[in-house]
Amino acid sequence: MRPNHIYHVFPLGALRETEDGRDSKANTNRAKYRNICQLTALIPHLQSLRADSILLGPVFKSETHGYDVTDMYQVDPRMGNNDDLKKMVSDFHDAGFQVFFDAVWNHSSRHHFAYRDLREKGQNSTYAGWYRNPRFNTPNLCGDSFTVDCWAGFQELPAFNLRNPEVERELIHCAEFWMDEFGIDGIRIDAAEDMDREFLRHLATACHQKRGDFWMMGEVVFGDPRRWLEAGLNSVTNYQTYKSCWSSINDKNMFELAYNLNQLFDDRGGSCKGARLQLFNENHDVSRIYSILKNKADNFVQHLLFYTMPGVPTIYYGEEFGLDAIKGGCDDWNLRPSLDEIDQGIPAGQENLLAEIRRLAAIRMDCDALREGGYQQEFVHSQQLAFWRTHQNGDALVLINLQDTPVQFEIDLRNHYARTPQMNSLKNLRDLLSNDFIEISNSKITVVIPPKWGRILVPSGT
Repeated sequence: MRPNHIYHVFPLGALRETEDGRDSKANTNRAKYRNICQLTALIPHLQSLRADSILLGPVFKSETHGYDVTDMYQVDPRMGNNDDLKKMVSDFHDAGFQVFFDAVWNHSSRHHFAYRDLREKGQNSTYAGWYRNPRFNTPNLCGDSFTVDCWAGFQELPAFNLRNPEVERELIHCAEFWMDEFGIDGIRIDAAEDMDREFLRHLATACHQKRGDFWMMGEVVFGDPRRWLEAGLNSVTNYQTYKSCWSSINDKNMFELAYNLNQLFDDRGGSCKGARLQLFNENHDVSRIYSILKNKADNFVQHLLFYTMPGVPTIYYGEEFGLDAIKGGCDDWNLRPSLDEIDQGIPAGQENLLAEIRRLAAIRMDCDALREGGYQQEFVHSQQLAFWRTHQNGDALVLINLQDTPVQFEIDLRNHYARTPQMNSLKNLRDLLSNDFIEISNSKITVVIPPKWGRILVPSGT
């Protein structure tokens, strides 16, 4: 079973306890944490959002933020133990959700057992070949007598040598352990763009041989997604569409988004047509979308686009409440808030966003074309975009308007339905947003797109 709507939670942030609503100890290990089983309290909320999956940020033992893993087989003791995690996964499964873990397999912390042995024994260590490009005569900035390649220049995050067969066997064993011990349904592979793609191919093969429907999504910020899909991953984080969507809204330039969607998904020649890339507005590494948008009222049309574009929409916890946070401080804990902070209440002016997201998610989940259809552009102007989501069970026409005033368009449906007999039987199109009917006359429709909103039109015979 593949995911259609994912809810993304960062447990080491979400489960922190706060003092008087303030998270003053967010970036230290002195903070108190709730047990990971407490995340099951989110189930009714996720059901109201029509989510079918939950993606957990790092949950295994680490030094600080979860991406500096010390033990890939033990739950971070700040949040409980392995039995707690098994119970949590089981409870989500019982409620009908798939559960995905964040797999930090590109690098470790300096306190991982292999790196500790390397620090103690140097070139004589059994694990001398486990880390990438060791220079034993060059001390690093952390006080070690040697240096290895690391993630993004952070020497406290030494990078595994993924071409070492022993490392490959260890990480594949870890994947199999997670599948057997916790019963998870898939993984997000952190820093996949930095990982050896031959290793990823072997990992994907092993995981899919064990379970054919195991979902594997790679974190890729830069680069052609096809390279990782061809390595066997099921999905890739779609940073291109993420950026082009809010940028087009801010600049009132829908040509940017239109170009991106055509290049990736066009039915006739998109480089990733048919692929289910991860669609997102926010995650634990980027500023909140509400903070990015120049006109905060555009948060509604941003989410209308989000729930109508190709991909697997992933909503980041707190996004549905219009939280405000900018990346760029001394750490990213403001992007990874405690659920206590979210429970303080919906920010002023965002009272309707949650209801609108619930409505849009339901529309998408109930429409085959929006959920899993193809893509064809109808037209693009600086502040308007129209595209079809194509599906054998019926196409959907999405129309977006960024202007503060309504706009009217006449659309000749023969341009789209020219090669299908469906045109002869069509009488009306129904708007899934307003439930209005648009009459078809001489194979054309005249449609008004509301200001800073849109329409989702599907065939109706009545």
